[in-house]
Amino acid sequence: MTLRSTRLAAALAVPALILTAAGCSSSGDSTPDETTAAVTDITFQLDWVKNNQFAGFFVADADGYYADENLSVDFLDGGDVASTAAVIAGGGADMGIVSNMARFADAVATGADLVVVGALYQTSPAGLMTLPDLTISSIDDLEGLRIGTDEAGSADIDTLFTVNGLEPNWEDVRVGWDAAPLFEDQIDAYYAYLTSQPVSYELEGTDVNTVSFADLGYDDYAGLIVTTREFLDANPEAVAGFMTASQAGWDAAIADPEAAISLTLSEYGADLGLDEASELAAFDAAIPFIQSDYTDANGLFAIDLDRISGSIYDTLTASGRTDLPDVDTAFDATIVTAN
Repeated sequence: MTLRSTRLAAALAVPALILTAAGCSSSGDSTPDETTAAVTDITFQLDWVKNNQFAGFFVADADGYYADENLSVDFLDGGDVASTAAVIAGGGADMGIVSNMARFADAVATGADLVVVGALYQTSPAGLMTLPDLTISSIDDLEGLRIGTDEAGSADIDTLFTVNGLEPNWEDVRVGWDAAPLFEDQIDAYYAYLTSQPVSYELEGTDVNTVSFADLGYDDYAGLIVTTREFLDANPEAVAGFMTASQAGWDAAIADPEAAISLTLSEYGADLGLDEASELAAFDAAIPFIQSDYTDANGLFAIDLDRISGSIYDTLTASGRTDLPDVDTAFDATIVTAN
């Protein structure tokens, strides 16, 4: 029996138990349960379309984990959202995902009173893709390469050199989402999300090499779970409940990726025309970035304040950012606990 069918069977059994208890009562009168907690509505802003990247949240919703925490969660599509941080800070969503630490730091620097309560990706899936005859294992291997990227990726690659104590030394070639220029010998490496573009080519039988920015010394959390200080202070139990339920949903999704992707494509992203094989492969590729020794000990989404104030802030400083958020106020590592 699947997790969903088990929970459904349990739910269907509740009315029978209630009727049995009523039949045994010495009185025909019933008293409403005055201890039933009110349901808290949470709008949650995604940073992309409703695809495999959020499957664990969808499982938590469909399997009733949010309901168990007296929550009703509405997921807002992020495909056309320029800044999820701005949406959350402006009250357009109660909670949501900010893609990376740089975007979070930039939002806080403009006055947004945001708080990170967790991170989906323990290391960022950003990285580089090359053809099989070129292996990148250190920053030295990037010297002089033609790298295909966009404006944001260009800044990241410069930071990658700087955080390693080197002057940027590479050729910036502007490309789009398609890595075709790599196979046409227009570039030597392609800036990619290792849970996306490389997966598509590998499914087609095309071999590529990949290396993450983290492996080259660029430390970053990604998929930050963010809310405002105002919402957190007013609803601490709801925020904690959201994180607990989300942990359960992601645990279940990782244990059964096929069921999680089937749910995502049939219910939450049903109108997107997504390919199931690609979505499943991308989800599988994301798992190593989501799980770590730290999450094994502290729970999925757990954030390490020492790491943030150390290597992650070193990376942000190398990017030229000097007005960094106060670690003690902009991050709350107490919300997530080991489950």
